[in-house]
Amino acid sequence: MESIVLIGFMGAGKTTVSKKLAAALNTRVVDMDDVLVERIGQPISEYFEEHGEASFREHETNLLKEALNEDSIIATGGGVILQPENQKVLSDKLVVYLKAHANILVQRIREDKVNIRPLAIKNDDGDLKRLFFSREKLYEKLAKITVDTSGKSPQEIVAEIIQQVAS
Repeated sequence: MESIVLIGFMGAGKTTVSKKLAAALNTRVVDMDDVLVERIGQPISEYFEEHGEASFREHETNLLKEALNEDSIIATGGGVILQPENQKVLSDKLVVYLKAHANILVQRIREDKVNIRPLAIKNDDGDLKRLFFSREKLYEKLAKITVDTSGKSPQEIVAEIIQQVAS
C-alpha cells in the first residue's frame, strides 16, 4: 500500500480521519502537527511567534519527505500545500483532499478547544474564510481524490476514501 496523504484546511478532519483510516487499513498514522510539536519542543503557535512561519514550513517540508518514505496515512497541516517544494513532492502521491464548506470549517475551528491554531487566533471568521478560499485551488489541484466532509461522520468519510482508493 502506498501512503495516503490527507490535505485540507484546518478543521476539515485530517487528524480524526487519519487515525480511523489507519486503523481500518491496519497501517501507521503520521500526524504531522503532532510530530512537529514533539520535534520543535513547543506548540506550533508559540513556534510561529518565536521563529516565524518560514522556519516552521522548513521543518514541515523535511517531515513530509521523511513521512513519505514509509507507507502510512499522513495527516498534513492545513498550510503544507503552500510550499512549491511540497507541491512537487505531492504531485505523484495519493493525495486525498478533505473538503468542507467554509462556514462549517470556521465553526469547527471555533468549537475545537483542544487544537488551538495560530492562524485562528489572530484572524476573525471572515479572514479565515478568505484564507480558505485562497488555498482552495491548491488543495483541488493536488488532490487525486476529493471527499466532502460536510455533514459526514468520520466513519462515513473513511468508508468513502477506502472505496475511492480501491476503484
